[in-house]
Amino acid sequence: MKNIYTKHLKTVYILIVFLVLVAVSSIIILDENNKVEPTFSMQSNIVNNIIPKPLNYESGEGAFTLTKNSSIYVKGNTEEETEEIVKIAEFLKEKLKPSTGFELKIVKGNNVPSGSIYLTTVGANKDKGNEGYEVITTPENVKIIGYKPEGIFRGVQTLRQLLPSDIEKNTVTADVKWTIPVSTIKDKPEYEYRGVMIDVARHFFTVDEIKRQIDLAAQYKINKVHLHLSDDQGWRLEIKKWPDLTNIGGSTQVGGGPGGYYTQEQFKDLVKYAAERYIEIVPEFDMPGHTNAALASYGFLNKDGQKKPLYTDTKVGFSSLMTDDEKTYEFIEDIIREVSEISPSKYIHIGGDEADSTKKEDYDYFVGRVSKIVEKYGKTAIGWDPIDTSSKINSSVILQNWKDSNEAARAKNMKMIISIAEKAYLDMKYNENTPYGLDWAGYIPVETAYKWDPTDYAPKELVLGVEAPLWTETILNTEAMDYMIYPRLLGYSEIGWTPKNARNWDEYKNRLKSQGERMKNQGINYYKDENIWTVEKK
Repeated sequence: MKNIYTKHLKTVYILIVFLVLVAVSSIIILDENNKVEPTFSMQSNIVNNIIPKPLNYESGEGAFTLTKNSSIYVKGNTEEETEEIVKIAEFLKEKLKPSTGFELKIVKGNNVPSGSIYLTTVGANKDKGNEGYEVITTPENVKIIGYKPEGIFRGVQTLRQLLPSDIEKNTVTADVKWTIPVSTIKDKPEYEYRGVMIDVARHFFTVDEIKRQIDLAAQYKINKVHLHLSDDQGWRLEIKKWPDLTNIGGSTQVGGGPGGYYTQEQFKDLVKYAAERYIEIVPEFDMPGHTNAALASYGFLNKDGQKKPLYTDTKVGFSSLMTDDEKTYEFIEDIIREVSEISPSKYIHIGGDEADSTKKEDYDYFVGRVSKIVEKYGKTAIGWDPIDTSSKINSSVILQNWKDSNEAARAKNMKMIISIAEKAYLDMKYNENTPYGLDWAGYIPVETAYKWDPTDYAPKELVLGVEAPLWTETILNTEAMDYMIYPRLLGYSEIGWTPKNARNWDEYKNRLKSQGERMKNQGINYYKDENIWTVEKK
């Protein structure tokens, strides 16, 4: 019995010693100079949880650690390109600083020391295109290489997702080790147009509110923000020749609120802010229907010469410009000319939907003539269906397809932006309990929003890309906007970026789950789908 008892004591003693050693090792770490270093929380970021999913991801052993001594090195093929990459480095620095507290140095050159990040276009493959990139991470360095600076910027968004999710906090987090897993990522987009639309006509949103949405969308490689700038309830962009469009037409919104508008200087500021994130602002002025704000601003746009009453309800299809009056086209040309001067986008969206008060032959003539005015100012016209059914419209115009009907566009070989309402409308409720939004096109749960492809609706060679529109009849503030956009926009970004054969809902759902903490850290009021995230019951 004594021998057995002694053996048990020895066993217990060894176990206690082992547990003590483990506890001590979790409290201190000795560096190579035998100095005591504090431990760090090692957040799990070793799995590819990137959204949109990269084309190719190869993992390796080990990790790169970002420290206060790290620098960002930049090198372009030309001095001009180097300066552009410097701005991307400044963007990255500002994104990393709040949570790390690091004041990373930016250095021009390619003699990159260990512990640094290197952004370059030197030696990049042309086949990656303007937005393609590689992120090559070793224990010593991170290299992001793109054929164009735009590709480097897309790679920077991937880099942010390779870091622990605390990187998105806006206060210094001292107990996190800022590691990036050793890996090689090669990536480029499937479609060139990946957009989100914000309706600022039904409810107006300020410059800062739109900038915030631009910044959030950019991290998921969205490259177009389409602003719906006019509708029955409001006109939102200053037109200097016709000031009453904003003085009167911009004075209200759905429900009769205060409305608002952007001056041309504010619009240019928005365009610049978006361009720094390689996002193109696409301006839209809806016509010949959805025009009551204009009709209420100027009497000459109406047959009786009288201004229409301002409108604050949500009914559609009742308003129309006069399609047989030259004053109408002179007015439209003034708008397109002024907008062309302040908008570098290659596109001007001319609306074209729900013109129920316009005769078909008048509609056909009108959209054809307006598209030619757009072309006159060096822009490409985009229009909602049924613009493709006009005999005056050809393949020089792009169809934004929101109904499952585009036979005319196919026959004319028109490029299309796929925005099918039943799949892509961000204002559709998730389910019957959603506190915002509408349901006329049905409910769009997160899974439904992800499980479709543009080629379900058009031949791939005609698909320019995808866009998710947020109509704002019921969206009054940023909280509601966040809720309806996120997390569905992440799925739409992946549909536009990642090839169909590389996408799978069950696998995507796991990556989306990991994004929840990042969205929370950024203050996004996202919809917490109980099929993806565990929601605490109140």
